[in-house]
Amino acid sequence: IVLNVIFKKFEIPTIIGYIAAGEIISEIYHLSGKGEITHIAEFGIVFLMFTIGLEFSFKHLMAMKQEVFLNGSLQMLTCGFVFMLLAIGILGLGDKSATIAGFALALSSTAVVLKILNDNGDINEQYGRKALGILLFQDIVVIPLLLLVDIFSSNNQNIEKLLFTTLISALILITLLFFIGK
Repeated sequence: IVLNVIFKKFEIPTIIGYIAAGEIISEIYHLSGKGEITHIAEFGIVFLMFTIGLEFSFKHLMAMKQEVFLNGSLQMLTCGFVFMLLAIGILGLGDKSATIAGFALALSSTAVVLKILNDNGDINEQYGRKALGILLFQDIVVIPLLLLVDIFSSNNQNIEKLLFTTLISALILITLLFFIGK
């Protein structure tokens, strides 16, 4: 918090303050184990995403249909396909690996970009809304991408069961979110 106050005085983005604070805490407490760092990082991500969730609603998402679904799908498909072709052509990856790598590279950090847009007051500008729409679409697309990773890495041929289980889990989650959100 102290670093962010200092950085804000010099108009340095607060995200840089978070990164610097992480570095300092890591050095002071000698956090070298991957498990310790991962655990602390997950808390940070949860708090950042919680803050984003407080500022957003399903109604707001529906009001931004074009920004989310049109712009988001165009960005993901275009960038994902270009990165996939680069992964095949330059890195020599196979089709499955290149697909996952390409679409993973097309993703951005919602937490970081949204924080910067909010800090600069750009979230209500047209480009801010478009960026937010694309970021939200990326957050939605992460679930099918993770499913693809599981499908591509699976040695067994029971993909139908995996898809069915994932679909049921997604429906339960959406139903819970709908009723909890009311």
